[in-house]
Amino acid sequence: MTTVPLVLPRRLAIQILHAAQVAAPDSCRGWVTAGSLQYRDGEPAAGAASYAHCLSKPTSAAEPQLTELSGNGLHLVISLNTKGVLEMRGWVLSADGLREQPLAIVD
Repeated sequence: MTTVPLVLPRRLAIQILHAAQVAAPDSCRGWVTAGSLQYRDGEPAAGAASYAHCLSKPTSAAEPQLTELSGNGLHLVISLNTKGVLEMRGWVLSADGLREQPLAIVD
């Protein structure tokens, strides 16, 4: 089964990555709200509100520990432990455990 990538606007991705950089060397946590949008097949569509929880990891990979997650929604984890380009990965906690949610950044 192939998971459809979640599409994020480049401007939003840059804002999330910037917040993680500003917080360094500390980690940061926050919420991304999508107002009255939800995602269907990776694209925003009119409907119920959706959101993602963000977490930065200044000194480790963009992989969450189960104890760091809150709720079953989307978690965006940002790693500052890279050379050059920052890393942001999406994760979803479900009854089956933790699975990665592919992301696509668009202009």
